[in-house]
Amino acid sequence: MHWHALIHEASVQPLLAADYAHFARPISEALVAFLSGLPQGAQQEILATQAALPSTATTAERVRRLAQQCPVLHKLGQTLARDRRLDPSLRCELRALETLPPSVPLATIRATLDQELGSLDGLGIRVDTQAIAEASVAVVIGYQDARRRGVFKVLKPGIEERLALELELLRRIGTLLDERCDALAIPKIGYEEVFRRVRDKLHDEVRLGVEQRHLALAAAQYAGRSRVQVPGLHEYCTARVTAMERVAGRKISEHGHTSMRERRDTAQLLASTLLAQPLFSTQERALFHGDPHAGNLLLTPDGRLVLLDWSLAGTLRQRDREAMVHAVLGALLRDERLVVDMLAALSDDAPAGRPADKAALRAVVREALRRLGYDRPPSFSWLVGLLDAAVEQAGLTARTDLLMFRKALHTLNDLVVDIGASERSLDLTLFLGFAENLVAEWPQRWLAAPDSRAFATRLSNLDLTGLMFQYPLLAARFWTALT
Repeated sequence: MHWHALIHEASVQPLLAADYAHFARPISEALVAFLSGLPQGAQQEILATQAALPSTATTAERVRRLAQQCPVLHKLGQTLARDRRLDPSLRCELRALETLPPSVPLATIRATLDQELGSLDGLGIRVDTQAIAEASVAVVIGYQDARRRGVFKVLKPGIEERLALELELLRRIGTLLDERCDALAIPKIGYEEVFRRVRDKLHDEVRLGVEQRHLALAAAQYAGRSRVQVPGLHEYCTARVTAMERVAGRKISEHGHTSMRERRDTAQLLASTLLAQPLFSTQERALFHGDPHAGNLLLTPDGRLVLLDWSLAGTLRQRDREAMVHAVLGALLRDERLVVDMLAALSDDAPAGRPADKAALRAVVREALRRLGYDRPPSFSWLVGLLDAAVEQAGLTARTDLLMFRKALHTLNDLVVDIGASERSLDLTLFLGFAENLVAEWPQRWLAAPDSRAFATRLSNLDLTGLMFQYPLLAARFWTALT
């Protein structure tokens, strides 16, 4: 197939924001390399689908249809649907990938269930006549047994082999980009290594046993939160089928909030659940949802947030949380060296990672602090931008879970804007969560060593002593941000 004739720099450029138009060439070359590596039959199916689209179909529509036919591009599209560096029309099209109408035949779903579970009739299970939704690697269908209603998440036929092939192509594209960094004028960030680690994580999409463990851990982590629900597992789970309780709710971006108060309340619920909970956890490793797009988040009629699809999840270690908290602290104090040291600490033990370029990292931090000005405290979006710049300009190579957390920050940030709330809702929620934890841990501090940071806030008594000298300035900055 001569993909170069169909996909080229000029066709990709309109899909990018003006500041990122120079990435059109590497994106087009990577996409051509990816499609060229697919089996001929798969390539022909893609071309047939594109040929069947009307002549009036936009480039954004064609990209979305392409993504639907490739599991890796489907997952990438779900991520990019919330990336403001893309053209709004493309982002709108890609949001359709968050929840697709089912296309897998009912007979195929039943055949998989019978193979995995045995006779459904013998188990007293009645499967719905129509699936609920379809994702990149699985289809979801409702069922009922003698006791309750539930849903099955069932892997699509042959998806394991197809995903393995596409993920290997992703690794090869990383090698290609590494070899052509100068020719393509792109940052030298070790694409092959990054893509390899992303590939290893995306393999979990078809390892339903991994998701089942994540569901159990998440249910325990959020057990004390009355407004948060993680679907409980049922006993009919296998390596290719996850059975869980069925929860009624609407996709969070389609909930139809009628007032700014409702939008702000939803944004704060998202922030406290998906950000504050893992960031302020006292556990050695705190679980976080790695794919919080709108299709995985439901709001129930009584206002509870339902967290679906835990196939992609990661953990934040204590030292990760400490580095992030102290990077923000350094920004508050306008302490360039502290911010640099904390960012560098995120990459010090990355698998096969290269140490970040300290000189380039200092330049990134200096510019970020300059944009922040003197009177403004660092915001949530400011921190996300800092992490992006550190990766792209200074070669920051963090653990895979931290890269996933950075992606989740992007997704959540745009989702809050999409539901009509202000980004400042996130900042306020995190600040209040920090303050509440600081008050709650105060009695423990009387017996703690001066340099111990074994607290939810990750601040030692020595850190707090230093902050006391800065209190009037910090209070003024917080007041400016929240009023």
